Amino acid sequence: MTTDDRVQSTLSVVIVTFNSAGVVLDALDALTGIDDLELVVIDNASADDTVDVVRSAWPSATVIENHENVGFARAVNEGVRRSNGDLVMLLNPDAQIGAHGIRVLRDALGSYPGDVVAPFVEQPAPQRIVSAGRMPTVWRMFTHYFGLSRLSARLPLLEGHYLLPRQVHGTMPVEWVTGACFVVARRTWDEVGGLSERWFMYAEDIEFCHRVRRAGRRVWLAPEARATHLVGQSDSSASTTVNAAWVLNLRDFYATHLAPSSRSVGLWTAVVASGLGLRGLVAAVRHGTGSPAARRFSGYSRALVRSTR
Repeated sequence: MTTDDRVQSTLSVVIVTFNSAGVVLDALDALTGIDDLELVVIDNASADDTVDVVRSAWPSATVIENHENVGFARAVNEGVRRSNGDLVMLLNPDAQIGAHGIRVLRDALGSYPGDVVAPFVEQPAPQRIVSAGRMPTVWRMFTHYFGLSRLSARLPLLEGHYLLPRQVHGTMPVEWVTGACFVVARRTWDEVGGLSERWFMYAEDIEFCHRVRRAGRRVWLAPEARATHLVGQSDSSASTTVNAAWVLNLRDFYATHLAPSSRSVGLWTAVVASGLGLRGLVAAVRHGTGSPAARRFSGYSRALVRSTR
């Protein structure tokens, strides 16, 4: 396959929206002018004018209006079924990637056909972690939450669940990437069955990458491609309530797919709850008990502990 053939492969960009009028326009503007791109937007019953914003900005888009919020994975799977491209990109409405980044990802898939390729996702400063890394085993969660992963430049065994920015050097294999932005060949998507609808949202990207790797494919981080992600702002009406679903679902994924025994699930819970609690304590000392970081980390830790009772 030549470079020209790779560039000409039709890319279906699938975006799930929910009250995203305040952010989705920037995502759409970044895609303007990219050749051979099909846009599919699935709206999960937004109460704002998200659908009107999308249709005005991109009249040729396929827009699917759900009558209720069916969750992220179910909406994505429906969007992919309604798309036609040889390549599928998942993109959050609060994420942006432009022509250069998409060209890099297309070229990478030409080098690694059938695999998953993701950009380096830049988050609001300071960026302490990368939205990619290793599977959430007890060891990887321990090294991350207790700071040992900072020593992994010399000891790769200490790499955590999340990679650190300084650990990223060129296109590299990883075990998972964020569903905020990645590209996969449709044949691979169909082969592994799309996203799991086990959860309303969160953890489905890691679980998908797990199945891709079990199918003999690989997952790649291509840092020459850059995307931005506002993290948590895909719903522009989101409240400040702590939502611990991500860590509860992550434990459920671990228990279902990675845990060697029921005891290891208890150990995972203890390690992660302790690590999150410690981070909440540090944030409280530095910024006060009422600071967003202190409330967030402490809330995650408490949710894990309460879920075991």
